[in-house]
Amino acid sequence: MTWHSRHDLPWLLAFVLPAFVIVVAVQFYPLAYSAVLSVQEWSLTESQAPLGFVGLENFREELGDSTFQRSVRNSIVITGGAVILEMFLGVFLAYLTMGSSWRMRAVRTLLILPMVIAPVAAGTLWRILLNSRAGLVNHLLSAIGVQGPEWLASPDWALVSVIMLDTWQWTPFVLLVAGAAIASIPTDLLEVAAIDGASRWRTFLHVELPLLMPLLLLTLVFRMLESLLSLDSIYSLTFGGPGFSTYTMTFYIYTQGLRNFNFGAAAASSWIFMAFASLSIWLAFRFQRRDW
Repeated sequence: MTWHSRHDLPWLLAFVLPAFVIVVAVQFYPLAYSAVLSVQEWSLTESQAPLGFVGLENFREELGDSTFQRSVRNSIVITGGAVILEMFLGVFLAYLTMGSSWRMRAVRTLLILPMVIAPVAAGTLWRILLNSRAGLVNHLLSAIGVQGPEWLASPDWALVSVIMLDTWQWTPFVLLVAGAAIASIPTDLLEVAAIDGASRWRTFLHVELPLLMPLLLLTLVFRMLESLLSLDSIYSLTFGGPGFSTYTMTFYIYTQGLRNFNFGAAAASSWIFMAFASLSIWLAFRFQRRDW
């Protein structure tokens, strides 16, 4: 260490230490506290303080809870269905709206609008649209002779409704990322492919897609994480119902902690969710390392 670096060390600490303390206070302390709660029995309806150490009992009970198991399945179905649709539709719309004309810019602007709507407002809007009696969607279906389903009263259709909402709101995000990635592809590569006689599909498959894949996979990871964490849009659209049919892991944790006031169970569920989300993201990054 040079004299100058030793002389500057107090100043460096003065600037870095406050940020470090804030990060520890905001992130690591809640994590540590939730870890402590996860191995204690504490229901606010029974006691104002934790009742004692119970080891992994909270984890065992949560993993054996049929409602929690259903919330895991729902999270997989909703995240998988919505993210796959968003990726395909986003890339398709990005190619469809390529161009710098004012018409294409106007179309892109209109397509991006759902993304700027607050999730609670979006959920409320779709709750009105999907109303089985007075909703616009079923009115349009009946106009073409199709009997509209009970979107929010049927367990299966309620799951479909949540996927539709997530897809509608977040496809624009994929559109933006994919559009920027497509615009960055060197035109000389496309020209060489055209000279070699490659069809449009083969050019996309063998030239453009390998260049787009790293950024698309990063977008996929981001959307997976956001979809797994989603709570407000589901709450405002279905309230987790009918029954437990649209309970996700985050909705289950919310219910355990802020409705049932079972803090030990909520903390244990949170750590299970964190492990599940971390595994999903790790697998996605492993897939990203493939040589495209």
